[in-house]
Amino acid sequence: MKRRIIFLLILFDLIFSVWLSSQEESIKEKVAVVNIEVPVRVFLDGAPVAGLTKDDFQLFEGKVKQDINGFYVRKKKLAVENVAIKSETASETVPGRYFVLIFRLIEYNEQMKNGVSYIFEHILRDNDRLLVMVNDRTLTLNRDVWQVKRQELLDQVLSEEATKARQNLEKYFLTVQNDLDQTKLRMLLENDTSFYPPKIISFLEKYLSTWDEFKKKYLIPNLDNFYNFARHLEKIKGEKWVLSFFQIEMFPNMKIGGSMRKQIEEVIALLESARSEDSVHARIISQLLERINREMNMADDFPIEEVSKMLVKVDTTYHSFIMSVQRETISEDLEYKRVASDIQNSLREIAKQSGGEVIFSGNIGSALHSIVEREDISYVLTYEPNNPAKKEKVRVVLANPKYRLFYDDNIRADYIGDYLKKKKAQDPTLQVTRMQVVESKLQLEIVDFKMAETNKGLRGNLNVTVRIRDEQNQQLYDQNRTFQAKEGHVAVAIDFSWLKSGKYMFLVEVRDLLSEKTVMDILQVTMD
Repeated sequence: MKRRIIFLLILFDLIFSVWLSSQEESIKEKVAVVNIEVPVRVFLDGAPVAGLTKDDFQLFEGKVKQDINGFYVRKKKLAVENVAIKSETASETVPGRYFVLIFRLIEYNEQMKNGVSYIFEHILRDNDRLLVMVNDRTLTLNRDVWQVKRQELLDQVLSEEATKARQNLEKYFLTVQNDLDQTKLRMLLENDTSFYPPKIISFLEKYLSTWDEFKKKYLIPNLDNFYNFARHLEKIKGEKWVLSFFQIEMFPNMKIGGSMRKQIEEVIALLESARSEDSVHARIISQLLERINREMNMADDFPIEEVSKMLVKVDTTYHSFIMSVQRETISEDLEYKRVASDIQNSLREIAKQSGGEVIFSGNIGSALHSIVEREDISYVLTYEPNNPAKKEKVRVVLANPKYRLFYDDNIRADYIGDYLKKKKAQDPTLQVTRMQVVESKLQLEIVDFKMAETNKGLRGNLNVTVRIRDEQNQQLYDQNRTFQAKEGHVAVAIDFSWLKSGKYMFLVEVRDLLSEKTVMDILQVTMD
């Protein structure tokens, strides 16, 4: 097992709505039992291998060799082939792609802004669909949103979320600083140095408690949410790309040369040379310091192979761009420190197996430019199972032993759906459905939110924010309401008959206060 990857925490606070017609589902089910597709990526010395043919592959299900009745090569790259493609007329003849942009950021700086501009100017076509995840927020920016507004809306959300992230980071810094100052003050006022060790131990335990809270909120990926994400992408047809932009998380750490750290080390030295019972305190303090250093410099195990196979199963390519940020402090005892530093290899492995790359760079525009012409190559083998009812694992073999293959050996199983069914009652998804404006009324339904037992029975706790902008991007309405839901679905209707004729953008954001999940949707409307 590799190390747990910070990135995937981003990946994974999401709720998605999937719109597929029943006819499409029916067709898919009929095809699934007749012909099975097995996407395979082939590598030699870490580089993708091109030029293979059907005869190079053998495919087994269980122990039985299968006839490969279909074979084709998938090739794709981010670059827009022709400037004309970006015109409205031409884009109608070119299939739209599906992009997921994932941002985990603390600062929306110039480097990040340049990267966003590069995406809209050089990568996205007008008919590309766009799903955006920014820290804990999700929004859809598809073609029904005015193209000229997509970047403006994203800029605003990125700026808002960066501000929130900085404020949250500063809260943790102030918590640690306050605990440290209180400990120093108590030690200063205490004449008897024998009281120092308990106060130091208490401070370090509080520090670790604050760290654990930070880690659970920001660093530990939620595998349940990743399964939701994979299920959503599995339902999307066409070419799919995931681009992740991650600023490495930071946490307040004691300076090695700071006065508090020096004082703690002096206390340890005194205790080690004192009575045997005092040396016990020295060992406890030393162990707490070692644990702090260890946890701040490593990430826990994460199921890399499981995650990678899901990306192959949903047929998407994942690129990740990682950058550092600088946070200055004026504290004599604390400084911001990068956490979970051992993510590069793990992240690169997942990206590579999906056909993508990991790039560490502060120049996001340049990093994007370096990969837009990179071609993602995969081979798709199709076969008809001898026994459609029996779903066994598959095995793909190449004659050349130097080639390394990557594919989902459990391709026939709906393990994503099975996992989500088991988890749904414990951790339901949050969705906004049936969002429309009818006779000047905004109507929508909220479903799949968490319900908790209260003295009045099961209740959900939701906050709904509605914003309206006109064609000039002026905000005309911004209201939110928190309420308890008595049933598992909520219908919302708001009268906006006071709006004049014209085009408007309705932005609805729903937050499940029990699960802390958020979903955002946007609707473009022409009011008569």
